[in-house]
Amino acid sequence: MAERPNNTGVNKTRALQHTLYWAAKRSPKRRFHALFDRVYRRDVLRRAWWEVYDNRGAAGVDAVTLADIEAAGVEGFLDEVAASLRDRTYRPGPVRRVWIPKPGKPEKRPLGIANVRDRVVQQALKIVLEPIFEADFLPCSYGFRPKRDAHQAIAVIREAIRAGRRRVVDTDIDSFFDRLGHDLVLECLRERISDRRVLKLIRSILSAGVMDGVALSVTDQGAPQGGPLSPLMANVVLHRLDREWQQRYQRLGVIVRYADLC
Repeated sequence: MAERPNNTGVNKTRALQHTLYWAAKRSPKRRFHALFDRVYRRDVLRRAWWEVYDNRGAAGVDAVTLADIEAAGVEGFLDEVAASLRDRTYRPGPVRRVWIPKPGKPEKRPLGIANVRDRVVQQALKIVLEPIFEADFLPCSYGFRPKRDAHQAIAVIREAIRAGRRRVVDTDIDSFFDRLGHDLVLECLRERISDRRVLKLIRSILSAGVMDGVALSVTDQGAPQGGPLSPLMANVVLHRLDREWQQRYQRLGVIVRYADLC
């Protein structure tokens, strides 16, 4: 079993995130072009493994479990992941679709379970990319973000009511994750990312397909719920909505956006 990152290891990845965040914050128009080698840095991959491990989760279509990787050796597993990324031989597998009930509703929602290896790669990508986009995200966004939650979103709504707002318009984007266009995701990412290797890796993840039973479907849209990268991709796209509202429609009211997997 691999040791958990010590303070030095954790601090190195946090220092990387801090550097990327402030570089993005200082230069709102900057596009980052040298990120791919950071994704397979050993400290980043080790942290990604432990974050995936702590989230638990079932096996993907390859039937390999967290316990299987532990038994075979985590360090060797991370060696293989790093080598496949570095050599550009990494190919993500399709996600395994399962259907789970929606609380209080008769219908079910789809959940995509990626292979453990693919979840680790996605988590590593998130570690590297999230601080860059966090530098841009607006205060009105509360879903899937560090140190932000639904309680804070509700507090903002209550404050708006106390300030004299009298109407609430509750909206929802139907099947947002299922209809998320891959080209749109990449277009939004390119506002900040110019590293072609990173963009190619993300496209390969998005287009890996979904295995529902024995049927494999591959389309040009959809970011299956359940993968570590999907929430960040959703916020990258929905940031355009937040930005448009603040620039053109703020006079109409206060926008508070909270995304929930349910």
